[in-house]
Amino acid sequence: MDNFRSKSKTRIGRSFTSLSRAFDVQDEEARRESEVLKAHIEEKLGDLMLGLDAFKQPAATSRNNMATATTSNGVKYTTAQINLAKRLSDAVKLDELQALLIVEELTAEMGEIPETITDQLVGYAIAAYWDERLSLLRFLGKIVKLDKECEPDSAYSTASVSRIRSQSVATVQKLLSQWIALTLEGAPEYFNAQSSKLDLWIYQSLTEQRALLEAMILIAYAGIDNKATLPSVVLTALLDSKFGSRQQYKARFKLQAVDQWDTVRQLCVLLSVASLDLEIFYMASVDDTYINNHIFQSEAQVIKTNTILETAESQQELGPFIMAWSSILFAGTESSLLPKDMDELGRLYRAKAVEGLHVFTAIHELFSNELFSVDLSNGSIYKRIFFGFMEAVLLFTPANKFKDFDGLATCYADIIVREPHLCEIVWREESLFGHGARQVLEAARSRFPVLFEPFMKLMISLASGGISSAGNAVQYFHHLPTLAHFIPLSSPSVEDNVDAITGNRIIKSVHDVPLGILPSRPFMTIPQGLEGRLVSGENAVQIIRWDYQSSGWKLCSTMINAFLQINPEDHPEDICVEAAHIKAILSFLQPLLQYYEIPPELLSFFSQDLGTPLIPMLFALLDHCAKLQKPHLDVIASTLGCLTSLCSALVPDVWVFLIRSAFIPSVVTTTVQFPGSNRIQTSGLISNILTRSELIQGEYSVTIAFLDLIHVMIVKAQEQELWVQDEIRCLQARILYPCLAYIQNEVFANYHSWHYKNIRDQFSIGSKVLTIFNRALGDLPLLSQSGDASDPVSLTSIQDCLIRDFLYDGGKRLALPLVSAIGTAPDLSTYFCNYQRDLELDGISNVASQGLEFVKTLLRHRKIVGGEPSFLEVYLVERTVGRANASLIHVLASYNDSFCGTIAAQTSTEVLSLLCSLTFEWKSRPSFVGYLGTTEEADRLISTFINKVADDSQPITYRIAIWSLITITLTTQPGLATLFLSNKRVDSATGLLKPEFKEISKNSIVSKALDILHKNESILETEPEILPHALHFLDVLWQNSKDHVFMIKILQNDVAFWKDLQHILSRPEANVDQEWARRDAAPSSYDLDKLSQNEGVATISADQRSRGHALRIFALATYYHNMSKGNTSKDVESLPEGIKEFVQSAIDKDLFLEWNAVIPRIHYQIQTQHLLRDICLQRDKPFDYQKLAVKRWDNIYDTDILPGDSFMLDLLVARYKLFWRTGLKEREIFGTILYVNRDSSIVHSELFRLSAWRFFVEILTSSLGVSIWTGVKRSSASGSDAYYSFVNCLLEHIERETQGSLLLQAARQDCCQILQSVIENVSSVKRADKKNLAARFPEIVSKLQRVIQGSDMNLFESIQRPEDQSSAHRPLLLTVLFCYRALHDKEVLSSIDPASMEGLQKSAILLLPLIASCFAMAVESHLAERQDHSENIVLLLALLEELCHPLWSPHPSLWTPILRNLEVFRLTLQLCARSVSTGDYDHRPSFLEGGLNFLLALANVPEAGAYLCDAGVMSMLTHNGLTQALQRGEISHMDDQHGDRGNWHQTWCMILAVVTGLLRSMASSDAFLQMLIGFIQLYGDQFSKGLDSSTDRPLTSAKLEEMERITMLFYELSKHEARLEALGGGELLKAFIDRSLFILQHTTYLFTHPNMLASLIMPITRAEQKNPEAGGQRSGSGVDSVVAAPSAALSTLIESKLATVARNILATMLVWTDPAVILTRSNIEWPVRKAIISPTSNTPVYEPASIGTLFDLVGYATTSLKEWEARLEGKAGGAAGLNKDTKEEKASSKDANSSGKMVPQRGLGSGIGRANGSSGSGASSSSISRLSSKLECFGRFGDSSSTTMTVASKGTAGSSSAGNTSPPGSSSSSVSSTSKSSSSAASSSTASSSTSMASKANTNEPAFATLSTTTGSSIRMISLLEDALVVIATQLGLYMYHPQLDASVRREIQDLSLDLISTLSSSQRILQRFENVVPTQAQVRKDGLGDEALTQIRGLRDRVIPVLKYFAETKFNLQ
Repeated sequence: MDNFRSKSKTRIGRSFTSLSRAFDVQDEEARRESEVLKAHIEEKLGDLMLGLDAFKQPAATSRNNMATATTSNGVKYTTAQINLAKRLSDAVKLDELQALLIVEELTAEMGEIPETITDQLVGYAIAAYWDERLSLLRFLGKIVKLDKECEPDSAYSTASVSRIRSQSVATVQKLLSQWIALTLEGAPEYFNAQSSKLDLWIYQSLTEQRALLEAMILIAYAGIDNKATLPSVVLTALLDSKFGSRQQYKARFKLQAVDQWDTVRQLCVLLSVASLDLEIFYMASVDDTYINNHIFQSEAQVIKTNTILETAESQQELGPFIMAWSSILFAGTESSLLPKDMDELGRLYRAKAVEGLHVFTAIHELFSNELFSVDLSNGSIYKRIFFGFMEAVLLFTPANKFKDFDGLATCYADIIVREPHLCEIVWREESLFGHGARQVLEAARSRFPVLFEPFMKLMISLASGGISSAGNAVQYFHHLPTLAHFIPLSSPSVEDNVDAITGNRIIKSVHDVPLGILPSRPFMTIPQGLEGRLVSGENAVQIIRWDYQSSGWKLCSTMINAFLQINPEDHPEDICVEAAHIKAILSFLQPLLQYYEIPPELLSFFSQDLGTPLIPMLFALLDHCAKLQKPHLDVIASTLGCLTSLCSALVPDVWVFLIRSAFIPSVVTTTVQFPGSNRIQTSGLISNILTRSELIQGEYSVTIAFLDLIHVMIVKAQEQELWVQDEIRCLQARILYPCLAYIQNEVFANYHSWHYKNIRDQFSIGSKVLTIFNRALGDLPLLSQSGDASDPVSLTSIQDCLIRDFLYDGGKRLALPLVSAIGTAPDLSTYFCNYQRDLELDGISNVASQGLEFVKTLLRHRKIVGGEPSFLEVYLVERTVGRANASLIHVLASYNDSFCGTIAAQTSTEVLSLLCSLTFEWKSRPSFVGYLGTTEEADRLISTFINKVADDSQPITYRIAIWSLITITLTTQPGLATLFLSNKRVDSATGLLKPEFKEISKNSIVSKALDILHKNESILETEPEILPHALHFLDVLWQNSKDHVFMIKILQNDVAFWKDLQHILSRPEANVDQEWARRDAAPSSYDLDKLSQNEGVATISADQRSRGHALRIFALATYYHNMSKGNTSKDVESLPEGIKEFVQSAIDKDLFLEWNAVIPRIHYQIQTQHLLRDICLQRDKPFDYQKLAVKRWDNIYDTDILPGDSFMLDLLVARYKLFWRTGLKEREIFGTILYVNRDSSIVHSELFRLSAWRFFVEILTSSLGVSIWTGVKRSSASGSDAYYSFVNCLLEHIERETQGSLLLQAARQDCCQILQSVIENVSSVKRADKKNLAARFPEIVSKLQRVIQGSDMNLFESIQRPEDQSSAHRPLLLTVLFCYRALHDKEVLSSIDPASMEGLQKSAILLLPLIASCFAMAVESHLAERQDHSENIVLLLALLEELCHPLWSPHPSLWTPILRNLEVFRLTLQLCARSVSTGDYDHRPSFLEGGLNFLLALANVPEAGAYLCDAGVMSMLTHNGLTQALQRGEISHMDDQHGDRGNWHQTWCMILAVVTGLLRSMASSDAFLQMLIGFIQLYGDQFSKGLDSSTDRPLTSAKLEEMERITMLFYELSKHEARLEALGGGELLKAFIDRSLFILQHTTYLFTHPNMLASLIMPITRAEQKNPEAGGQRSGSGVDSVVAAPSAALSTLIESKLATVARNILATMLVWTDPAVILTRSNIEWPVRKAIISPTSNTPVYEPASIGTLFDLVGYATTSLKEWEARLEGKAGGAAGLNKDTKEEKASSKDANSSGKMVPQRGLGSGIGRANGSSGSGASSSSISRLSSKLECFGRFGDSSSTTMTVASKGTAGSSSAGNTSPPGSSSSSVSSTSKSSSSAASSSTASSSTSMASKANTNEPAFATLSTTTGSSIRMISLLEDALVVIATQLGLYMYHPQLDASVRREIQDLSLDLISTLSSSQRILQRFENVVPTQAQVRKDGLGDEALTQIRGLRDRVIPVLKYFAETKFNLQ
């Protein structure tokens, strides 16, 4: 009634259809709140009493007023509505204003009326008008009937209803005139145009006639006024119309119209009887105190009626009236109110009715009409009217006086069947009303069994009247005082005497008298000595009634046994009991056996008292009849009905006999095993009956009865599962399996093609079969299969067989009937509804509902299990049905606008949702838009969905199903979703919103969702589940924003939308603890029939999920705004207005902190789960309660079970399984399940909100950065406090015990992921407050370490289950990793106090054994292929590397034994070896990069390097999957075919880095050097390929990376030259140096020819190809592809790598030539044989490098330094600063020229050297920029020095610094320092990582951090300049003093020395300027990197250059 009250009073007042619908859905609450309905009834009284006259004819005034008319909401009608109303008015001749009301109602159902008025739309309007007319008449009858039935306290008794009842005669008279007019009315012109339209009009006319007659009958029945005049009025009208036979269009009646016409004529008969008011007449006749003015008390009316009857024609329809009228005449004469001659007239009338008109036969035929069915609303009323008729007939004539006694008894039986109220009247002896029925019953019993049928018919009817009447019938039949039979008095067995006293005739039995029903065919005897009476007439067959008390049950048993003993086909002459008699007995037994209380009593009668058990007798009867050549189908059907009742009454013996019966199907295959796709063959008598009899006759009573039996059997087998023995369960399954196979393969597969006499049989068979299937699949078996383990048949296996057959194996054979049943139902329902065939409509609706439910169950199973698309789902999508060949998708959608009922519509909607989800997984996804028919049809279907979902009168489950369907289309069917979003506003060609629409359409589903959102408070109170589903739709809409941009933009600017969302989040939190306290206070026992619903649970659950969706929408909208606008500003002010207001408000009110404290708290009652588990296990038959778990195909879209009493465990299944035999333990289990479900409902919603909160925090922290903590107003300090408060609160939630609960573990995982996200985005907080970070993060690490090591976490076991989605170990470990890496910042490190650092180191060393053991377990499991631990291995490798970092583990002697003992070294090598043995690079394991990085980190630690060598690292590197390819030199830096980096090339580069690291760590080991020599020799071809410097090849970053790695390896190797000679590797170094001169020449050439360099650069990686800031664009593939100009970032990268390669080569030469010896010792000691660089000025590009090449390299370096200096001054690089010569430089140059000395112009620039003391682990590694983006994971793969790791996990950041490779040392700057072994060296490979994706220089960066976008690191450039100058000086010196030097060359060397000195002087002066530049930059912050660069500049200027100048001046004789 809430739904009714929610509608406006005005709207309902304007529509009888709505008023009638509201009346039909009434419930107890509606009765209590009936005042609203009363008001509407009062308002409509005038129209109700007018009847059809309430609908007026068209009028000119009304047509003129249409333009100003308004709707119920006060809005003017649209032009389209007015035009449609005019068309309707013209078509049906209706007043125009009333037509507008019809159109308004139609608009509410269909949506907006289109501008174009089509004939179809007019047809809809006409149908709505006709419904309105019928609704008026039906509602009139409803209210008077209800008022009559509910006397004297009717809830709807009003003055209006009382007025109608008090004016019944006048009202009936008015309606009679309307009915007469309808019979003579001609059709309007509109319908005469087409024959089909005229047929519809004719049927509508007959339907209205029927409605009028029904209304008149009910008014006459309920009237309270003087109805003395009513009979004459009614009789006159009926006779004038010939009881409805006279019809205007009778000649045109078709089959449907004929059926309706028959009903009209029968209603006329009923109206004639009802007009006499016979129940009142009876009471007034037998009770003088009963005051009533009846017609028999009015002589004038009696005479008038007699006159009418005398002139009337004799017609059968008049018989009941004449019969009743005779009783009225008898009553009038008996009470002296009428003349005596009326008595004789009454006798004539009665004789005419009985003998002439055969009134009882006519009444019996009348009751065969569906009008009297109890399933129809008025059937019971009509039967009560005739019950009064029969009582009036018997009032003055005893029953035994009627010649047609059989007809009399049959009529009574027809009246009282299935009418408990009337049956109760019969049994109630003190009741006056019902005396006639008891009289007939006694008379029938006195003639039993000789007159067998009358008595049995009455007993059958009484047995169907409820349990009380059935119990009375059992006892009544058990005690028969007499027995009657045919016997001639001349028989020697009897003696005819006359009583001497009374004179009565007495018959005595002198011998045993044979007794039978058929003459001369006895089946039992009556003992001698009994007395009897002759009860037949004088001339009739002699019937004697013996005074012999016996049991009717004994008689029935005897008759059945007699019937079984004779085969009627062999000996027909011996038949003593006919099949009809047996059928009557069984029909009597069947209703009795259906009650639980009666079967034990009956079974006792048969087995103990009679000695013949009933159940064996029934099975014998079944087999006997089925084996006959012409089987008695009715007997078989009745026998099956009895067995069905026995099964229903839980009689276990039935199962034992079923397995033995030949009638039941049995499997004829060799085994009961399921044969897969093979069709199961069955045998049984049932199959013979179907094929030989029923299919021929077209009647299927046996099949239908058999289906009823199987249905009950399967239900009871499921109910008894926990109670019967294992043997019985096995027996039940063995019986059911062949039966279901027979039903599936023989019945269901073919029934749609059978011949039917009555179409209802087809619907009955279809619905029953599908009900059986649904019942079989709907069960949840709780026990294992059976007691016999060898028997595979069980309830579970039966389910599996059904699913497999229908989804896959059955194919079209099973899918066709299923689809046919579903596909034809909407059209058939429309047809049956149009022609008022209610029983057929119910039948097809049941078939549709059951079929759709079955399809839904199958598709749900397919979705849950997964796998390939099934045949059924494909067939459903592709199948077309009906004459129009409509797609089944179209049909499923049309259920919402059909007459199949709401259940079918809801189920079809759920099937569509499943199909959307399933087809989304197909490789080729179909679009459902194309299956919806034409554009108009699609619009209509969409409008119907939208109108239904917005209709509050629809069931909530139905609307939720529609919301789920529309929501899932957003993801799976974007085209269909667009129709829902913008119905009729989308351009069909483009699929986009038409430009003229800028707002949300009122017909859009979004508008409906916004309405619900706006009314969220009231929705949560009345229909709480609607709100979260509407919000879920909006949530998914934002998720798919890219598909619906136009709608998203509208929502984005809708301020009211954001305010409503904010209101949901700001509502007070529900008190869950209070809810549980109220629950605990409730009693522990539960009523079996009615459970008290806890509405608070549903409200709390809906509220929690609504909040979750609101959070997600805010997060998605923030993300969408940033993505669509390209917004990089992490600022609240940049957000849209609605989101900004919410975020700022939440920050100001500390809502984020409040929510973080509340949301992660899960109210999970784990003790209730444990209690339930224990109770279930304590039963005699223990079971696992989790088998009751509800299986969902989706947690949100699957709307079968909503939060509440059956949310987690199926309460209904538990109920019927547990309450078969209810005990205290079962009640306790049931109550605990109820608790668990309600608890789970709330917990599920809390977990969803927690997940949404996690998503919200992740998005906002990454999108807003620090502003999420500070907002607009707060300071950074307060924001930092909020941040750490948030983190600490999360840690408290994480530390909470989970008690082993998976739900609590899932909640902890969400908290861990939130923590991971917050820590991951710490960079924003770190920049704001590094000191606070340094203080807080160590505490966080310590807490995390305790949690990880805690027993509740059980990290080791958690990692063992990689498939466990609720595991929290990954986010926790990632968080630890982030925390450690966030502390790498120099300022943060400097702020960490010693205690905190000690704590960090302690946590690291405590975590290391656990992480290492987990790593060992995961690797062993993965290598053994037990489980896929790839993701865990990636993470554990990264964490191991971080924990082994020197900062956190400064003492390798502590942690290396741990790794060794846990086999980490060995397992890492095995992992890497397996990784490069898997073939294709694209399928390499994700942990390969991490494994190599970890090896690199270990290799850089001497202790770990030694362990690696012991574990066989070199053997692994030389014996793996790449060995052969490397030996052949096949690893290329570029894949020409795919245009990408070469396969496995990056892995090869990492191997080089690992070997270089090992060389540093193991340099002292000759054994290692020996292995290294072997490594280089083994892969010599690959080394040669890597050092190839051909100028016609593309230049890629990958190529230079390989070259960089090789040159670095040889640099390290050059330090051990002497030992190499001894080990046989001396030639390796010499060969490298020779090859490197070509590389150096090529590199310098590219530096000095930038255009050539640009032309050779090619982007190689995907990032370089896609990102314009990272690489150039390329068209084509391979070497010859066309390359566009490279980007600045790629140019920077290439130049940086070239510089690194050049410096590595120079450093190698310096180490090899030992510059300390050359610069400090006598030339006699110089290694003159190492003079390798030719002392020439110019060298061709293809020749080895010369001194001129080095001068060019110096020029390149000095030019770069000029650009750097210009940048420091804030000027353009090419025109400022040091690029201009000073006066001193010009003078020096002038002096040099004047003296004839050559001044090199190409090398004028500054050379900057490094300061003395730069160590091997110099600061180049510290210049590596750490990656903070979570998309960068743990750094970039391939950076050898930083050993960064790649972890395939979302939300990881930072890079590892463990195991940095040492950059080469610097050349010495003084004579004292040159004595050391350090020399000029190459830069570290880390430089490549720092510049690999370099962007344009930031002016806020430190002054010495970078030089420019084209030069790379400052330190690298200064070192390059220094090394080049030293090499020039030393090589010139070696050549100068070479013993074989030619004199001309010596002069050239001297000239080059002058150039050197000039360059040194110029560089020294330029470097001097940096002292003046740097201090002037006040904005430049001198961090460590800048200080180091400045120190290098000073060292080069003040030490190195003076030493070199002195060396040149003294050694080259330049004086």
